Amino acid sequence: MRFSYYDRLDAKEKATYRKSDEAPAVIVPEAAALEGVVAEIDLALASGKRLATSKAVTALVTALCTQLGVPQVRVVVRAVRPEISGGELHGLYTFADEGKSAVIEVWMRTAAHERVVRFRTFMRTLLHEVMHHLDVTLLGLDDSFHTQGFFRRESSLVRQLLPKAKTAPAPQKPEPAPEPVQLGLFGRR
Repeated sequence: MRFSYYDRLDAKEKATYRKSDEAPAVIVPEAAALEGVVAEIDLALASGKRLATSKAVTALVTALCTQLGVPQVRVVVRAVRPEISGGELHGLYTFADEGKSAVIEVWMRTAAHERVVRFRTFMRTLLHEVMHHLDVTLLGLDDSFHTQGFFRRESSLVRQLLPKAKTAPAPQKPEPAPEPVQLGLFGRR
């Protein structure tokens, strides 16, 4: 299944779209080695400190690019998401162009209330933007379209790099109440 905008693409873009759709995953060679820096992002984000979050995010993206053997990308963590028509901008990938490096921008606070974004939401946004970078540097695509293959690759990164979501423990069945003891004149019956 292709997204509706496919019909508006030219022949070269359609070929790029189809190639993107064919790549189901990106395998991180040593994902376990990145657990510590992912945990640092969680702590830094929870602290609400942009500089600490930026350092941790940069460390993760640098290590990920190194493991995958792709060019580095500059990462910028910004404070409050800008409002755009119909919502907020969560992240942005700017392609390398005319001697300028590629840039990933992510925002750590909501526009409406300036609250720190939840860790998993922030990381999904970051990894989404990283996937755009990997499309052009690792897969050699001319562009990075939002295809089903793109979203499968993004999800593969999330599964490899994020800790499993904590699920609430199943509610315990309450112990049945003991049978009431009836006392008679001479004690128990």
